[in-house]
Amino acid sequence: MNTSHTAQSRVVATVPVGAKPVGVAVDVHDRVFVTNSGAHTVSVIDSRTNTVSTTISVGLRPEGVATDPQVGVCVANGGSSTMTVIDKSNVVIGTVGVEGPLLPSLGMTGVAVDHQLGRAYVANRGSRRVWTIRISGVLPPFAHDFVEVPDPLDVAVDPMSHRVYVTQPGLHTVSVIDPANGEVIRVIPVAERPTGIAVDAPRHRAYVAGSGSATVSVIDTATGGVTGTDVAAGPVDVAVDSRGDAYVTQSDGTVAVIDAVSHGVGATIPVGSRPRGLAFEPHSDRVYVANSGDGTVSAIDPTGG
Repeated sequence: MNTSHTAQSRVVATVPVGAKPVGVAVDVHDRVFVTNSGAHTVSVIDSRTNTVSTTISVGLRPEGVATDPQVGVCVANGGSSTMTVIDKSNVVIGTVGVEGPLLPSLGMTGVAVDHQLGRAYVANRGSRRVWTIRISGVLPPFAHDFVEVPDPLDVAVDPMSHRVYVTQPGLHTVSVIDPANGEVIRVIPVAERPTGIAVDAPRHRAYVAGSGSATVSVIDTATGGVTGTDVAAGPVDVAVDSRGDAYVTQSDGTVAVIDAVSHGVGATIPVGSRPRGLAFEPHSDRVYVANSGDGTVSAIDPTGG
């Protein structure tokens, strides 16, 4: 049994949100943004009180969500093939069309933001493309720039190298895009049916949930090498906290915590029904988990407080 600090992790709050929450992101103002794919809304949670402060209407079936400290929040709407942009006052300021209808049965579509470059990257499985949208300045009505990536699902950005990592569940791979030339520069085999991905830039790692296996693949972003950590069957998504510990939602209603040092599972935490996306909120030092099966968000305190 791993006796590291991760064993203290536990749920300290459960927050009701909208129908079928799937995506989670945080900003620098103690706010947690949750996409409610069954209600076509985004719930905004105040992490200081763990209550919903407002609910924002967006496009059809919102799924992926990412934040930018200058612009606000980007929401990928899987049911309408659009990206909604919400400003820092929680006001919708624009909607950008992304070509190609998504297939609802294929699940969430990812969005990630490169803060320094002022770009959002949206995975569109229907068009087999990852779209680049400039979010600084005037928003375009439609996205124009893209990279061909077969079966893209989730997206993560390495803020140090600016490379973009894209999971491809049907191919059991992760593609790496270099935005400098707009091309895929590496395709990395990982565990079966990769879904969620998170980059730990300081430690040069990317964690990939292999939903068709019981494995989280760990990519060395410097070399492209891959190792694996055993978890419960059906890992869904991943987030990394400030210590480098990785939190993995699992289809059995739990979150596994992978210790940054030992690389083993140091804790398994019961959360809500069918957990999906999650994110680390640094001010409260908590991890927020969207429970799609019961319309709640679980707040995990890694210290047990």
